[in-house]
Amino acid sequence: MNGLLRALGIYAGRFGSALIRHPAIIVLVGMALLVALPVRAEVAAPAALAHAIAAENSRLSAQIAETKTALERARSDLVQQRNNQQQLEQRMQRIERHAQVHALGQIFSQTVIEQLSLLPSVEGFDAARHARKELLEAASDTSLKAEHALDELADMETAVVLRFGTAQPALPDTLWPQFAAVARPLLRQQQVLLTSLDELQQELAQALQANDAAALALVQRTQAVRTELTRLLFWVPARPSLQTISELAPSWAWMTSAANWRAAVLTLGGQLAWRPFWPTLALVLALTLFLARQRLQAKLVALAPSAANAERYWIGYTVTALAITLALALPGPLLLWTAADLLRAAPDAQRFALALAAALVVSAKLLLALSAFAGLLDRRGVAGGHFGWDESLLSFSGQALRRFTLMFVPLLFLVALNGLDHAPFANRESLGRMSFTLAMLVFALFLGRLLRRRSPLIQRLYARAPRSWAVRLYALWFGAALAVPLAIAGLSAAGYSVAAAYFFGHTLMSLFMVLGAVALYGLIALWVQVERRRLRRRQALEALRLAREAAVEGDEDGSEVAEPPITRLDIAAISEQTRSLLDLFITLLLLGGIWWVWKGGLPALSVIIDYPLWTYHATVDGQSTTLPLTVGKLFLAIVVAVVTAVAVRNVGALLDIVLLQRFEVQADATYAIKVITRYALAAVGMVSAFSILGIAWDDVHWLIAAMGVGLGFGLQEIVANFVSGLIVLAERPIRIGDIVTVGDVTGTVARIRARATAVLDFDGKEVIIPNKAFITGSVVNWTLSNQTTRLLLKVGVAYGSDIALVQRLLLEVVQGNADVLQEPSPSVYFMDFGDSSLDFEVRAFVGSFDKRLRVTHELNFAIDAVLSENGIEIPFPQRDLHLRSGPALVGGQGSVPAQGDAATAPPAGPPSPAASALP
Repeated sequence: MNGLLRALGIYAGRFGSALIRHPAIIVLVGMALLVALPVRAEVAAPAALAHAIAAENSRLSAQIAETKTALERARSDLVQQRNNQQQLEQRMQRIERHAQVHALGQIFSQTVIEQLSLLPSVEGFDAARHARKELLEAASDTSLKAEHALDELADMETAVVLRFGTAQPALPDTLWPQFAAVARPLLRQQQVLLTSLDELQQELAQALQANDAAALALVQRTQAVRTELTRLLFWVPARPSLQTISELAPSWAWMTSAANWRAAVLTLGGQLAWRPFWPTLALVLALTLFLARQRLQAKLVALAPSAANAERYWIGYTVTALAITLALALPGPLLLWTAADLLRAAPDAQRFALALAAALVVSAKLLLALSAFAGLLDRRGVAGGHFGWDESLLSFSGQALRRFTLMFVPLLFLVALNGLDHAPFANRESLGRMSFTLAMLVFALFLGRLLRRRSPLIQRLYARAPRSWAVRLYALWFGAALAVPLAIAGLSAAGYSVAAAYFFGHTLMSLFMVLGAVALYGLIALWVQVERRRLRRRQALEALRLAREAAVEGDEDGSEVAEPPITRLDIAAISEQTRSLLDLFITLLLLGGIWWVWKGGLPALSVIIDYPLWTYHATVDGQSTTLPLTVGKLFLAIVVAVVTAVAVRNVGALLDIVLLQRFEVQADATYAIKVITRYALAAVGMVSAFSILGIAWDDVHWLIAAMGVGLGFGLQEIVANFVSGLIVLAERPIRIGDIVTVGDVTGTVARIRARATAVLDFDGKEVIIPNKAFITGSVVNWTLSNQTTRLLLKVGVAYGSDIALVQRLLLEVVQGNADVLQEPSPSVYFMDFGDSSLDFEVRAFVGSFDKRLRVTHELNFAIDAVLSENGIEIPFPQRDLHLRSGPALVGGQGSVPAQGDAATAPPAGPPSPAASALP
């Protein structure tokens, strides 16, 4: 039939003109087509289904070919990784064999540096692992699909029937034999292809997994080799020699070579043309920030608390100001970073271009950090406008930091260009070393000018805290600050370039972390002040509303009540409790950050950390052994002691804010909990530090025995006071704020310490009383369980006064005082017939001890006035004197005593006969 149709087509093409001229022929051809087309459609449908199956088989064949290629590549990569690891092991064994010789020279250092540069990067491992992960996922998916298709082809007849039945449009059953004859071999072929594809995909998955395992082992070994090589290079010097001086000229020529710079610029241009989106975006962003600089600075000033509306000010303004400060410092570093990224991404970049990229990255990071901190210290910046730091100090520090940046960043650019991985070894040992030494000297000069005794910073420190530890130890920490960069410069000059670079980088990061911690302290303190001021403002407005409502109810003008003033934010005014908590938080955060900075270099510092100072005996697994006390353990013990001291000092504020304020705990119990917690922390810290130092109980039991002997002679009072202090804290017979009388001392309990308690008497003097006196002696606590205290006033009136009237007047006076409690009720008693007066006692109660003196004064004043108004006399003491002549006057001895002497003579008895005979 197909041949017939083709013949008809050829015939129509050749004799088309004849057909047009003969209509009868056209009619015959049309009738033939009407008969032939249904027959062609019936035959074409099974052929189309068979063609679809054949196309599926072709796609499977292509997938099999691709899978074989991927499998060969994966196996080749696996062999390559194993070879790389084997070569790495061989090179490392050779280096370790040479490292056993203690006299190592410059060639060894150069070899180690070259091996370090040849080690694969972590970024390359990550990219390869990501690509393998995608391939493994695709292989797994393809294998699952193949397995599902094989399950469908397990019963061939069913598969053929399904293919025939799912045809669209539906085929008549008359075509089934023809379709089955064509489809069965094609589906069998597809079954074989699917089986082969599934096996290949499984082999590919296994090869990729083996690649992952080999890559992981290579990564781990590479990291170990890098650590070991760094450790070897850390303390292997490349001592300067005449060759170092001779290499300056070629190193300078390499750095200033026009060809190298031209190639780097061409590489940069090529990368920019190849991927222009991100570099163009960075350039537009940097240009926008530079052009908007003045507007951002004006916005920075407008966000300050002094300029903003105090009622609407919130901490988000300061966070925005910090973001603006960072944006002002970003344009230059952003351009440097973009250029470095383009140079590093170039596949055919030369060695100079890669070294230039590394130098640009170092310069960008350093410039960003220094510029951001210089902007932070600007007098219109966050430190002055938000944190309230002194403007004169900020101006001095900011100018010094900007001048330092202009000198230090170019020097570090030279150091990085000539001293990092891609620079020649000659450049490292000549120009790179000299530039680095010069940079460290500039750093030391900057610290010296900034922290010298006559600088505004240190002068303000001496003026504000002349007796602080920072002032007392100024010479020590100033010398240490100068010694650090000078020591790093000395390491570099002596040939320890790797160690010098490591110490410098981590010291600089630690310094920036300290500055960041100071900025964080200011931000948190400002937030505390903002929240407290907002709370006080809300409370003041509520009190104002209540006062105005009360004024309106009393028919008064409520507008006369003044609104509360808006207070100025002052970080220095935060409470001691909040300051202590902030100190603890920032100190712990800073210690954690410094540990994070330095922890990566612990293997390289093992020469110092593991250096033994002395040895001690310890019992390990039941056996006595000798262990060394290293520098690392000593430093760790010092860190534990410092952390313990900071925790003991600030744990009280932490307990107050975090725990104790959430519960209804009395003030005395709160104080006792804080003191006992401090003692417990101090004990734990001491035990931990001693255990790190190798001092166990067996080492100090003799000291405890000696102390026990000493207790029996002279230390028993100290121990008694300490134990008494613990009893006072536990039983609480006295508390902070109680008014007590111990012996002849009366005052308020100010502090309870381990040995003694400080009592502030009413003259403002602090009396230190040993704790033993509160346990073994008699103590009067006026405010222990009840603040109510009784007043006892003695009043005498003259004989002949109306006793009932006196009692009534005294009672009225006492009851008329507002501070005298009505329950227990006051009372007046007639107590005694005195020598010169009728004695009354007035007994009244007041609510607290601090009212005793004032209420006593008011009652005495009122009693005197009311008795005077009613004509009742308060008599003076009266005494009758009888003068007699003394026996010594008989016989003319002595003279007659004067009147004053007679007045002071004791009362005489009945006259004697001898005295009666005198004239």
